[in-house]
Amino acid sequence: MIPVFIASVSPFSGKNLICLGLGLKFKRDGYKVGYFKPVGFSPVLIEDILTDEDAAFLSKALEVDGPLQSICPVVLTDEIIGRLIRGEELNIRQKTLTAFNLASQGKDIMVTRGVGRLSGGTCLRFSELDFIKETHAKVIFVDKFQSYIDTLDGFIYASKMLGDQLLGVVFNLIPSTKIGYIRELLVPFLKNHGITTLGIIPKDPILGAVPIREIVDTLNGTVLCCEDKTDELIEHFMIGAMNVESALSYFRKVPNKAVITGGDRSDIQLAALETPTKCLILTGELYPNASILGRAQGIGVPVVVVRSDTAATLEACENLSGYVSLHSRSKVQRAAEVVAREIDFKTIYAQLGLSK
Repeated sequence: MIPVFIASVSPFSGKNLICLGLGLKFKRDGYKVGYFKPVGFSPVLIEDILTDEDAAFLSKALEVDGPLQSICPVVLTDEIIGRLIRGEELNIRQKTLTAFNLASQGKDIMVTRGVGRLSGGTCLRFSELDFIKETHAKVIFVDKFQSYIDTLDGFIYASKMLGDQLLGVVFNLIPSTKIGYIRELLVPFLKNHGITTLGIIPKDPILGAVPIREIVDTLNGTVLCCEDKTDELIEHFMIGAMNVESALSYFRKVPNKAVITGGDRSDIQLAALETPTKCLILTGELYPNASILGRAQGIGVPVVVVRSDTAATLEACENLSGYVSLHSRSKVQRAAEVVAREIDFKTIYAQLGLSK
């Protein structure tokens, strides 16, 4: 059994994307794949078992068999944090390794997702670096487009700490204008430091899109119609605060969008519904008139009413766009396609001693 550990330099860099894409590719190539997350930060109860929300989703997406409690043995709740601060012995090392051994039974490859930095979990007396060393895992580091210096520092530090256990690194969420720069300058720079670049993944409009239901949850909104359409993905957010003629021209240019406007602007709402709009978000807790609601219902466009004003609503929605969530079927398929296309599996397989 080969553990493949996914770590990152900074938060929200795409560890779930890499885990999902790798796992699905390994499975397609005939390997028995398991999934493991030593520490979870998003507690959720499933069948009365406390686990991590992302871990539960990814194990389901990868069709991993085995007990749910073995997938993520340590879930940080207020109670656990309180016990930790009081100095109680939580036996994290033993609990983690026991669960890992259980989860890895009968598997060829264990895709394992870290919290990010190698020092993560130090306060638990069992860091990610400790786990990697004890399980002899091979590690892939991923980072998003942000600060090149921080990214390069993180990759080089990981190489020094891990040595031959570092398989390579992946640049993720890269704007198309920066791909050439990374390929021509940063990849050779890392190669000179003995680090292999396994992939450069560009920003993807579908992976960066936001399901309507996540918008509703974030804004604490009320869905007035077409709740069955809330798995649809929003790629763009637009504000409707102009006259009707300008709005029609403005809205026609952008597909797969949500239009944010005041609940009292029925003219803008109607203009939005005449263009490729997937959701209406009405601010100020103002409800639309019956004709708008009937039109939206007829063409299958959810209408969501929120309490916040237009500026605050737009800011919250744009913040959602910066975080890639994979919790939808269309995104799972897209993640598999993107990772299979952009990641150098030939090098990964060679370094792991595997054949396709």
